[in-house]
Amino acid sequence: MYAVLETGGKQVKVEAGRFIDIEKLPQNKGDQVSLSTVLMLVSGKESKIGNPYIKGATINGQIIDLAKDDKVIVYKMRPKKRTRKKFGHRQWYSRVFIESIELDGKVLVKAEKKEPKVKKQEEVKAETEAKPKKKATKKKEA
Repeated sequence: MYAVLETGGKQVKVEAGRFIDIEKLPQNKGDQVSLSTVLMLVSGKESKIGNPYIKGATINGQIIDLAKDDKVIVYKMRPKKRTRKKFGHRQWYSRVFIESIELDGKVLVKAEKKEPKVKKQEEVKAETEAKPKKKATKKKEA
């Protein structure tokens, strides 16, 4: 299931468990975000289209990072006038992890949280002991 969201003057396709890069939001890193400008919801063969937005549809997420995008060079030149101007611009963006897609308070899709696998010391010792040690081999001289 996915949704189409309008934010920052652009339309973005979002899925639960993925992250998106959108125009900078006023919240800080680590804050929860709820976006309600949902244009379309699609699940399998069913789809729901808003006019212009779907009432009661929200997309919940968490801001992972605030960063700057790649530099865009703007170069203006007037021929035969000896005028040249060169500008650089880096746009701020927010990276948002999509946690869930809801409709009228009911969660339609929720992201699965993956726990990082941390090995215990006993497991590490067992793995190192189980591996056969390589024997040093002598090269035969001919």
